[in-house]
Amino acid sequence: MHPPTTENGPARRLAHLGWALCECAADIEAGSMEKAGRCLSQAMGLAAAIGDGPLPRLAGPMAYCLARRLIRPMIPAVADALIDPSDHLDRRCVRAARRNFFKLSPFPKAAVAVANRVILEAMENEKNVHVIDFAGPAAQPCQWIQLLRDFHGRPEGAPHLRLTIVHDDGEFLAKVSASLADEAYDLDVPLQVHCVAAKIEALDFNDLHGVLGLKSGEARAIVCTLQLHRLLANAAGDDAGHHVNQTASVARLQQMAASTSCPPSIIGGEDVLDDDDDGDPAYRSPATPLGFVSPPLTTPPFQTPPALTGFLSAARAAASPKIMVLVEQEASHNGVSFRKRFAEALGYYAAVYDSLDAAAAARRRPAADAERADVERAVVGEEIRGVLLREGSRRRERHDRLQQWALRMEVAGFRKVALSYDATWQGNDVLGRCGMGGGCESREHAGCLLLCWRSCPLYSVSAWRPDRGGSAYGIGCV
Repeated sequence: MHPPTTENGPARRLAHLGWALCECAADIEAGSMEKAGRCLSQAMGLAAAIGDGPLPRLAGPMAYCLARRLIRPMIPAVADALIDPSDHLDRRCVRAARRNFFKLSPFPKAAVAVANRVILEAMENEKNVHVIDFAGPAAQPCQWIQLLRDFHGRPEGAPHLRLTIVHDDGEFLAKVSASLADEAYDLDVPLQVHCVAAKIEALDFNDLHGVLGLKSGEARAIVCTLQLHRLLANAAGDDAGHHVNQTASVARLQQMAASTSCPPSIIGGEDVLDDDDDGDPAYRSPATPLGFVSPPLTTPPFQTPPALTGFLSAARAAASPKIMVLVEQEASHNGVSFRKRFAEALGYYAAVYDSLDAAAAARRRPAADAERADVERAVVGEEIRGVLLREGSRRRERHDRLQQWALRMEVAGFRKVALSYDATWQGNDVLGRCGMGGGCESREHAGCLLLCWRSCPLYSVSAWRPDRGGSAYGIGCV
């Protein structure tokens, strides 16, 4: 692979920076540590010469990950001691950074608006509603406060509402419960809040009924926001011995993969190479800030990890929701190949950093840049480290594209519910009012919604319900 050439000086330095980072990742995968070290040094010099900007700032956490991967084979004890900076982040600072992320970026707000509209439509005329939120760290109380207000404004009046929140921060849950109780009292909406202090991967899926406090006679909605990918840890090839061959026929799954409505890559409308390709680690697409796109199909579609199998089976049989809303990163970070995962992450997070830069500028507040920096350090930076530093069961950030999620949901016995015009309008309205020019957009695709920055899809929103006439993993419907 040769470094890119261009006539424009700044553009050339940016292209060389991306090239040097990807070359370093390829050399690390190949075991050429001396060459990797030279590429890393070159990348850091280029980042320093370019100065401030989304890509030079992104180069910091990306180079950090490469450096740790470099020293891991030589001094494992030191590497292991350094690759988990999240253990030393103050929880209050992380909470503040997540609030700032929700304030700055229009995409989580748009996803919440779409999800709330989907829930309202599914619960029309229902008198007893139970909303189960697996939002994890992405949770923000304003999403449930808005849902309370939406239910309050229903023509038929508000239902008796139960809200179950699954989150591993007990202090956060206590504050949210108090805020929701006050809001419900002001609106005169009957509300019960049930808090489950746990991560989604730590739940007992064999007793989901008890964990979530399910009751008879209630209509249920499940919301999974940026959490289901955490249950893919045992699915990837670097977790040997955990592949589960489901009883559904391979032929049926291959047929589903071929007929699914989401193409392998929606970025720039170009085809991409599969994960077995031995070509260049940088995959070009002019629609992304850096032009890096890596293969989307990284997990074999006929293999599902036990944790995800258990969750979806329990959600379908025990919770039996009227609707299930799934929000996930639209990226391919679940592969075995480090160089390809790195190239995909570089392109994806370049778009994320660029959108945050535009969001901070649009706020026109002195504190906006400091808020953006906190988000990049404690939220997005931590996510990047989760994608690039950890392997095996320790790697929980295993993002996959909508095509893969659609396949998994269908195999698990769910069928897609097309988002309504009102739901997609809600998301578009949030993006249109963010003040970031024309960079924010959404794409409807086969009843789902892709939230994009400068034509690069960052998040997908889809809705599902149990397929009563089908079967899950070869077992009849419960």
